Amino acid sequence: MWNIIVNSLILAAMGTVFLRLAGRKSLSQMTTPQIVILLSIGAILGSEVGGKGIGYSLLAAATFIAFLVAMEFLTLHWNRSETILKGKSVLVISEGQMVLDNLKKLRMSVDDLEKRLRIAGISSIRNVKTGTIEDNGEFGYELMPHAQPVTRGDLELMLGVKLGTPAPSPNIFTEVSKDRHDREIPPRLQ
Repeated sequence: MWNIIVNSLILAAMGTVFLRLAGRKSLSQMTTPQIVILLSIGAILGSEVGGKGIGYSLLAAATFIAFLVAMEFLTLHWNRSETILKGKSVLVISEGQMVLDNLKKLRMSVDDLEKRLRIAGISSIRNVKTGTIEDNGEFGYELMPHAQPVTRGDLELMLGVKLGTPAPSPNIFTEVSKDRHDREIPPRLQ
């Protein structure tokens, strides 16, 4: 019994280390090969608890991660390999019109596309100049000029004046860029 507990703890720790080496992405942002490797590692680590040998299981998991890192390296340096290994973005909206043939190829219903539009805060397909389904399944879009939000630069051009610099306000990115918060945070909440 203790053997199973110790092996499970070792596998959980090593699995965490291996997945950290593989990169930081949520499941919804993973490509198909990444999901396959993640599931394979889960199966390997899960079978170890049944007693197939911790060394072999860790070696197999490390091999899968090495393969994933090699794939990421290839796709980073050779564009063609990215298309082959990960796939490419698929156009689903062009000039405010759905590209039904591509929706059919993706096996995506119009309702699924409309759901993604609503999540993005888009109320009409006609407001989308270009819409794509990315290789990780995310919806990417470019709005028509009439539907784009006004930026500060646009406002300055329209008014013909240079707006003053706003007073600095707390910025949630400070923790990442400066490795500290703008204000004091209780240690138990950090």
